[in-house]
Amino acid sequence: MGASWTIAKKDLSQRVRDRSVFIIGVIAPLALALIFNLIFGGGISDVGQTITLDMGVVNEDNGPIAAAFTGVMAEIEASGLVELTTFPSEAAARTAVDDGQIGAAFLLGPGLSTSLLEGRDTSLGVVGNVDAPTTTQIATAIAEQFALGVRQGNVAAITGLVAGVIDPADAAAAAQEAASAPLPIAVGTVEAATRQLDSSTFFVAGLSIFFIFFVAGMSVTSMLDERREGTMSRLLAAPIPRAAITAGKSLTSVIVGLVAMLVLVVASTFMMGADWGAPVGVAILVVVAVLAIVAIMSLAGGFARTAEQAGNLQSIVAVTLAMLGGTFVPIAPDGGVLSQLSLITPNAWFIRGLGDLAGGTVADVLPAAGVLALMAVVAGAIGIFALQKGVEQ
Repeated sequence: MGASWTIAKKDLSQRVRDRSVFIIGVIAPLALALIFNLIFGGGISDVGQTITLDMGVVNEDNGPIAAAFTGVMAEIEASGLVELTTFPSEAAARTAVDDGQIGAAFLLGPGLSTSLLEGRDTSLGVVGNVDAPTTTQIATAIAEQFALGVRQGNVAAITGLVAGVIDPADAAAAAQEAASAPLPIAVGTVEAATRQLDSSTFFVAGLSIFFIFFVAGMSVTSMLDERREGTMSRLLAAPIPRAAITAGKSLTSVIVGLVAMLVLVVASTFMMGADWGAPVGVAILVVVAVLAIVAIMSLAGGFARTAEQAGNLQSIVAVTLAMLGGTFVPIAPDGGVLSQLSLITPNAWFIRGLGDLAGGTVADVLPAAGVLALMAVVAGAIGIFALQKGVEQ
């Protein structure tokens, strides 16, 4: 271990003097994260964002059914989900929808209540703006749910008439009472923490891991450069184990990677408002992710014979894993082919671990951390063997 640490200290001093490591490890990912967040930040829903849907209503009926509907909408508006505007006519509402003032409008036409209470077909209209599909879909769902309640009331009234429980004169009142009765089984909301990263955290986390690949690759290219320059033969002739050389080189990449990630976490928190989560959980994920990346790049570079070959091969591996792992664009966990392929990348498991941490506790990051640790062990064992064979040739 003493020999490995000596080699690592020597390489670290060289890395500090080489400003490129700061550019690749810190400046580049932070700058690109800022740019990506400015350009694409609106495409990813920020966690905790308050959404208010602009809707309108035209009540030309003024009957009991229309009154019941406007009462329901008043309750929804009180919850903060909807901002409701009343319009005097259908034409005014359609104009507001077309102009984008509201996303959707409900049309309660004349005779709506009378038709429903007399058992005749009628309609509760919904018009929506083509540029507000979400608002339109939610408005349609509200109208359909209300219509279902009205249908429930009509069925109850007809059943009462057939059974002789109520008189025909009381059918309308019975239907209205049944329609407004609470459901026997209530669907309630359950407080659940979100497991989605906000856009700032997603971009800086993904790009930081992406650039750590290039930081990690420096250890391999350094070994191949030393073999070309002849200094590696001096190390091999020294009374130190062969494994100490590769361990020392890898240790340099691990230390530089951890320091770069620490700087990125702190800088992005203050500069971009990124929310990484509990520090202990973040630390666990960062350590195992850096170890996995160093191991993977050692494995990739171990098959190269020159520093140029190693750099090219490592770049291909880094970009491929970043694309498969959803570094640049989030990959939906829908079970598709791309979703399955992402599971072979440390990028996806690191992002997934941060998402689990955002919606849970430190214990929730352990599955992702375990996979990253397994990647580090398997790739590291093969990579160190390949590197040792390479430097001795």
